[in-house]
Amino acid sequence: MTTLNDINGLTIVGFRFGEAPKSGRSWNYMTNTAECGVSMAQVGYDKEICSFATSEASKRKKYYYIGEICGTGGDDEICLKNVVRITYREYCQKRKEMIEKSNAVVNYRYDRKLNLIERGFNIGSTADDIENERNKYLR
Repeated sequence: MTTLNDINGLTIVGFRFGEAPKSGRSWNYMTNTAECGVSMAQVGYDKEICSFATSEASKRKKYYYIGEICGTGGDDEICLKNVVRITYREYCQKRKEMIEKSNAVVNYRYDRKLNLIERGFNIGSTADDIENERNKYLR
């Protein structure tokens, strides 16, 4: 099982809606606390997170970043530290170079879902559903 410890510290590319906060930490308005880093709507080839922060995404510009995974935010999004803004072209190029890291993030996300099912939680998906979805994002 891939854990957060397995992916923490990995350098990866991602995008978010709106510029990264200068503080290097996004704000979680639900808990009124700072996230562990800058929250990303999507990293690598992983599925885009649909959350409160991305619900009005059509009104905000996409910004691309490279940084180190430092945890997850309140909406289960990957957070990055030491982010550096990059161009879309750089994002596309670097994403291709980071396939192994992207796969590690995908495996982390779907291993967590499988673990919940194994522990008896009903998450609205079967193990087969989760494996099928995982395979959409693995490269």
